[in-house]
Amino acid sequence: MRHLDFDELYKNHLFDYKDEDLLVIDDITRLQLSDYENTALAFMMAVFCMEGRIQCVLEGQEYRLSSGDFIIYTPGQMIGEILLSPNANVKVIAFAQRAIDRSLYLNKYIWQNLTFVKEHPLFTLSERERAGIGHYYQLLMIKKQDADGSFQHDVVRLLFQALMLEFMMFIDRQRSNAAQNDYLLKEEDSSVRQSTLVYRRFMGLLAESEGRVRSVAAFANMLNVTPKYLSKCVKEESGRSPLDHIHETTVNTIRQQLRYSNKTPKEICIELDFSSLSFFGKFVKEHLGMSPTDYRQQNLKKG
Repeated sequence: MRHLDFDELYKNHLFDYKDEDLLVIDDITRLQLSDYENTALAFMMAVFCMEGRIQCVLEGQEYRLSSGDFIIYTPGQMIGEILLSPNANVKVIAFAQRAIDRSLYLNKYIWQNLTFVKEHPLFTLSERERAGIGHYYQLLMIKKQDADGSFQHDVVRLLFQALMLEFMMFIDRQRSNAAQNDYLLKEEDSSVRQSTLVYRRFMGLLAESEGRVRSVAAFANMLNVTPKYLSKCVKEESGRSPLDHIHETTVNTIRQQLRYSNKTPKEICIELDFSSLSFFGKFVKEHLGMSPTDYRQQNLKKG
């Protein structure tokens, strides 16, 4: 079985949009689909059938999509045979783990639905829902064509997050209606590894903290586990340390505040509960390469 990670996929030139976190394929027929059979991918992927039909095998199970259906692929699942009807219009959005980690919103919802998605990856949209998703996608395609500027990637990423949140809403509704809210709503499901549960809870708490909590020990205490065990679980599930995730969340919050708010560095420092303005400045310089004031001025000039 072949394994394919996001960075390897990123090198492909058949994509209509790509950045370090996100790839969009507007016309799947341009891909040599047989190249992706018997392959396990190390990233997530949303496949949306706009017209026609697509038939695919996922983890040995055959799924058939028609107009208005979408399927969510989760990392590590094996893709088998893929077949398209002659009139198929299929869109694909592939995104790395870090695209979720960097989103304060996706982190909040995606992990609570992950187990359900692995067992039930196929979803059907109503005509109204299909139209809404289509509008999101069209806007995404329009914005990715804009001239490269300081806001282009941010706009595309925010549209992507909004689109994925719509998918999460559909998934959560189906999950809530499944099995009379019993087995599939139990987070302590025995089929889920303990490390996975700890990781999901950590990522949820991290998203809620919005960068205010920066101690591995503090998160471990919230989860009633030791810092060593938390580190082990997070490393197993994501390949990164809890501190990496914590710092990334804090940096993303600071970046957004400096670029899009009128708050002073001191106000941001207080809001994020840094011990001093000096320590806040050192943290920003370490992760953004410059002082908070310089970062804001540089981005204002780009705008």
